[in-house]
Amino acid sequence: MAGEKSTIITSYVSDINKLCLFKEFVRSRYLPYVQQNKRSWKTDERYLNRYILPYLGNCPLSEISEERLRGWLSSLENNGLAPSSQYRLFWLVKYILNFAVRLGVLKSDAAFQNMVVRKSKPQAAPKILTPAEALKLVYLLEEYADRPSAQAIHLLLLTGASKSEILYARWQDVHLRRAVLVTRMTYTGQSRLIPLNTEAIRLIRRLPRRKEVPWLFASSSGQRLTSVFYTWNLLRTRFRTH
Repeated sequence: MAGEKSTIITSYVSDINKLCLFKEFVRSRYLPYVQQNKRSWKTDERYLNRYILPYLGNCPLSEISEERLRGWLSSLENNGLAPSSQYRLFWLVKYILNFAVRLGVLKSDAAFQNMVVRKSKPQAAPKILTPAEALKLVYLLEEYADRPSAQAIHLLLLTGASKSEILYARWQDVHLRRAVLVTRMTYTGQSRLIPLNTEAIRLIRRLPRRKEVPWLFASSSGQRLTSVFYTWNLLRTRFRTH
């Protein structure tokens, strides 16, 4: 009789564990625990509310599998989250699930124990444009020739300089007679001479120059141009389309 009663109780607890939702466990067991034992618990809470509970919150603990976790990570990637951020969030979820195992709320970690997420993806070798592709890109740039961001991208292509070197370039750094651009935005902190070919010189001569605006590439308000992403993304989309 006692054995039968014990079996019923064990079965009842097992059924409860199966029905326990991830969000319920987080709010009733995990957060109270880390509030007492982890200084950065507010960071955990913020990550949970923003990135984890909207996807995994209504999932029973017993149904969280590697397949479901990979689906969640794919949704993060599709929303533009960096691999390093996905890595941190994954280990937070895995820590919570292991905590559930320690408390006996989750039977085991067999469903996710062998799952590995890399902190960063291997960098692919950059694609080098063929002469025909480079010419096509130049033609596209000429369609946006009145945009400072397009002008900056054009000079990037013509000189091979880094983005920061071009965006921090001042008029006083340009020496057309010597056909060089003097840049101070290098990793060593020292200046560097960037050779200017004929096309680069022609481009610089066409740039509008305004009083009291020292930058080669500035916004309409005279502030230094800080990003070329919007124009570059537009060019990249058109480049792929054509």
